[in-house]
Amino acid sequence: MWRLKCLVRDEKAAELVEFALAAGIFFTFIFGIIEFGLVIYAGSFVAYAAQQGSRYAMVRGSDWTSSCATTNSFGCKATSLNVQNYVLSLPHPGINLLASNISVTWPGTTASGASAGCSANPYGQGCQVKVKVSYNFNLAIPAFPAAIPLSSTTIETIQD
Repeated sequence: MWRLKCLVRDEKAAELVEFALAAGIFFTFIFGIIEFGLVIYAGSFVAYAAQQGSRYAMVRGSDWTSSCATTNSFGCKATSLNVQNYVLSLPHPGINLLASNISVTWPGTTASGASAGCSANPYGQGCQVKVKVSYNFNLAIPAFPAAIPLSSTTIETIQD
């Protein structure tokens, strides 16, 4: 009985237990901050990719007759596939974009909402192009598998 009381009162390893509890909470907090930063980075890239895709389509619009052969072609009319390939060619470390994440449409309207001339020729000057980029960011937290959906849509008026 005396040995049991001495064992219960012994505080030699108390620091190890306290450190283990505190370190677990501390590292969880630190890795949470890192994950939050990665989510913000991915969201910023998704917005950037949508903006660059709509810009690519905007400057390859009305006056051109042939389709673009590559993403670096000039003097050509961009198709949905060209815009998707251009967005996929953007450097995106750590983000696995797929062509299915990129949607390109020509709504057939002008910036004021009128469809004058745009319904017949949606690539025409003054008509709009709409690019939507979506991405599911998978959290790297053990025992908490979750995906955060990120999406950005940009609409630009065709200038050239």
